[in-house]
Amino acid sequence: MTLCILCTVIPSVSLDQARALDAIERHGSFAAAAAALRKGHTSVLYLLRTLEDHTGLVLLDRSGYRTKLTAAGRRLAEACRQLLAAEAAALAACAELRAGWEPELKVVFDGVVPIEPLLRAVGALARERAPTRVDVRAEFLGGVEDAFARDGADLMIAVLPPRARLHATALAPVRASLVAHARHPLARGTHRAAALAAHVMLTVRGSDPRLELPTAHLEQGSTIHLNDFASKKAAIQAGIGYGWLPDYLIERELAKGGLKRVRWTGASTHVFAPRLYRRADAPLGRAAARLVAALDAR
Repeated sequence: MTLCILCTVIPSVSLDQARALDAIERHGSFAAAAAALRKGHTSVLYLLRTLEDHTGLVLLDRSGYRTKLTAAGRRLAEACRQLLAAEAAALAACAELRAGWEPELKVVFDGVVPIEPLLRAVGALARERAPTRVDVRAEFLGGVEDAFARDGADLMIAVLPPRARLHATALAPVRASLVAHARHPLARGTHRAAALAAHVMLTVRGSDPRLELPTAHLEQGSTIHLNDFASKKAAIQAGIGYGWLPDYLIERELAKGGLKRVRWTGASTHVFAPRLYRRADAPLGRAAARLVAALDAR
């Protein structure tokens, strides 16, 4: 029943009336409330009288020496404070927008790229208490641009050239190696392409010819496509097959000898050249500009 009453009452409560009711409860007298609001005594008295008239409620107990709120007055004061908090939030949002902070920043990145630099940039925004909500998600290969377009993302980090015309910023290169478990047959000796074709090549979501990997002509025979590089690394460590992994994921395993680079007549290393893309016709907000500056490889 209380909620129904308030739904009827609140539309007729102005911000000035809400401030007056809150002030009288906090300060206990018309004079003190007027001083806190920097209004005249009669102005506060008028605001509260019209509030009682509009709501049809007795909000003030005038029987004692000090002015106190009735039970109805205290309940309405709680609702008024919510109204005032909403006003404060709206004013803060306006100030943030005027300062250039975007309400939300969506970033999609290719999972082959190390996430640590991106997280450091996001962490710097968090330490600054930037008001922008940041949404970061991983995709792979062509799925990065698909998610960028589908979700209306602001930034994307991709190793494949996009179909759309976007503004690009070069990022730090990502080195990768063709590896197998130390006990895998390909981990010993030097092999021809035919020998590699006799074993299972592991790929993430089927790879993509636009990557221009040295093994592109062998990947058509790949029978196991995995969802991400963590799964691919686990499969290679289990001896299921061989494949490309970014060096930052396998530095320890290569150093300890658990994984070996596959030596063959082609190249056993490759360098991905990720870029940070954004729409050329969309100006950068303050948070996006901070991320771009933090990730720029120049």
